[in-house]
Amino acid sequence: MKLKCMLVVVGSVLLNMWMVGSSPAQEKVGYINLQRLVSESKVGQKAKGELEALRKKKQQDVTKKQQEVNKLKELLSKNADKMSQKERSSKLDEFQTANKEYQRLLADAKQDIQKEDRELVSAILAQADQILKDVAKKNKFGIILKDPTAIGYLDAGLDITDKVIKELNDKAK
Repeated sequence: MKLKCMLVVVGSVLLNMWMVGSSPAQEKVGYINLQRLVSESKVGQKAKGELEALRKKKQQDVTKKQQEVNKLKELLSKNADKMSQKERSSKLDEFQTANKEYQRLLADAKQDIQKEDRELVSAILAQADQILKDVAKKNKFGIILKDPTAIGYLDAGLDITDKVIKELNDKAK
């Protein structure tokens, strides 16, 4: 019985040593900083311009509605005591409706901007995906991390962000 156990242990150890010895060479690991890719590439800067234009338009719409709400509020606060009960009630309803519309417009504008931002970033990453793969293969990386912050330390020499940005910019010309 002891001999069988000993043979099983020795066999397991030998099998393990054989498997480790025959494993492929260690994979070279690199990383890419996606925030830099989005913010520093030409397509990222173009997208940032489009997003800023959308943000300005939404802000103009929100500001216009806010001014309408403020005018109604001011009218109510200055003239409420001079108005009849029916007129005051009507203006108060008008103010509440305008305020609800303002709050809804504000929330919708924020949501639209966030959605557009996500779509633009997604489109940039989709464009960069094949370039990332090509750069990784060319530099013999077996693994590329997209979130280097998840690791305690990574050598700066493993960062392929600049190479991917350069090739993405060259492709965008």
